[in-house]
This record gives sequence, C-alpha cells and structure tokens, in this order.
Amino acid sequence: MTSQAWLPVFRAIAAEIRATIPPLAGTPAAREEIGLGAGGDRTIYLDQLAEDIVVRHLEQAYRSGLRFRLISEELGERDFGGEPLVLADPLDGSFNAKMGLPYYAVVLAFTEGDRISDVRLGYVQNLVTGDEYHAIAGAGAFYRGEPLRPAPAAFDGRSIPLVQFDAPSGVEPRERAAPIFAHAEKVRQLGSAALNLCHTAAGGVALQVTPAPVRSFDLAGPLLILREAGGTATDFGGGSVDSVSVRLDARTTLLASLSRQIHAYALELLRVRVS
Repeated sequence: MTSQAWLPVFRAIAAEIRATIPPLAGTPAAREEIGLGAGGDRTIYLDQLAEDIVVRHLEQAYRSGLRFRLISEELGERDFGGEPLVLADPLDGSFNAKMGLPYYAVVLAFTEGDRISDVRLGYVQNLVTGDEYHAIAGAGAFYRGEPLRPAPAAFDGRSIPLVQFDAPSGVEPRERAAPIFAHAEKVRQLGSAALNLCHTAAGGVALQVTPAPVRSFDLAGPLLILREAGGTATDFGGGSVDSVSVRLDARTTLLASLSRQIHAYALELLRVRVS
C-alpha cells in the first residue's frame, strides 16, 4: 500500500475523533487522569477516548489486509504484522483540550523506517476548526486538500515577525532562546507542537523555537508538511534532524521556519550569544 493510500484511513480517524473530543473539552470528565502513557505523560480521559478510536480504525485496516506496526503516545508499540510504521498522537495539545482551550489536533504519520527522514505521509487536523494539513514525501504539502503555496513572513533582516516558543516550565530553555526573543516582534506559546509546525509551514508563524529536547515522535509528520511546503528545520544548534528516531524515547531540539533567511538569522543570533 502506498503512503497516499493511507490518507483516507487517516481522514476517517480524524473525523471520528473530531466528532467525539470537542464536545467534551473543558468538562470535568475531560480533566480526569486515568494513568500514565507510554510516552511518559499523564493520560487523561480524552487521550484514551481518542486513542481507542485510532486503534479501532487500524484494527479494521489490518483486517482489510494492511500490515504495519503502530506507535501511539498512550499504548506504545503494537504489532500489526508489518515493518512500516504508523505514528499516532491522537490528541496533541491535550492540556489545552482538558482546559477547554480551542487549540488541539490529531497527528498521524506513515513511515517506511524509524527516522524522521523516512516519513512518507504526515497528517494533522485541527480538531476545533477541522482545518487539515497533510504532506506526501516528494509530492508536496496540502491544506484542506489543496496544494499549500505559502508566502514566507516579511523579513527586514533585523526583527522576526512572530516567534512560536515550545518548552516545558523553567527558566533555562527561555534563557537559551533569549537572543531570539530580543529580536521578535511577537512571541506566542500555543500548546500544540503539530499545529505550531503547520502554521509555520503556512507562513503564519515566522519561527518555531524549541530549545529544550522534546519527543521527535510528535514532530515527525508535521516536519514533513513543513519541508514539503518549502521550509527548513534543524536542531537548536543548526544540525540535521533527519536521522533522529521517531520512536517514543527519542528527543530533539528544534528551530524551524518557512523562510531560510529567518532560520539562518536565528542561528546567527544564537551563535553570537554562545561566543
């Protein structure tokens, strides 16, 4: 089965999750913690509901003849009789959903290996708006099913229009990103790594800044969307992330932009601070 043939499967999963999760977001039931997921985060009721939907659809795909291995944030890995990987974060931005903040997504990917460079299909749907982003390796990025042809943010060579910052609580990651903040017109911390990268791919976020290591699993599909849209991404030191594993125990920092000029400028700001 080609990577593109997985798109209807992913869309069916997203449609059912979208019908299920938003009506419950922000309710007392949504905030109930029911365990610890394989990714190390607390599992809330909404996480489990969304993952159950993913697993049910993939069991149906298996019965129809597909063979693959699932890696999902809550249950970890499950063998469906094949080597290709399906990556599933059923509810990215689950804290937002728990608190009723309307910024969370379902994130799915199909990959032929366990490195970021092996991803062949990336899929993200905003569960609040229904906005859909996907990319097929070598075939482009798409928004609402149409080719994504973004315009990079305007850049005057001195200030970055909008920086989106991802980091856990604590002072140290913010200190690492301080040289970039000093040259940012606006800074946001929105709470969904996948949606943040999709908005970077679409040009709304000028620079995505992730100075502390985060799970590469959450980034794999969205990074394909960014790259197929013409953007660039490295780790925080400017190194390639292509060989980073997509499994749940792998971590990476990230610096990403649709604009190569903005990305290069951010790296220069960081190098000046280090020196």
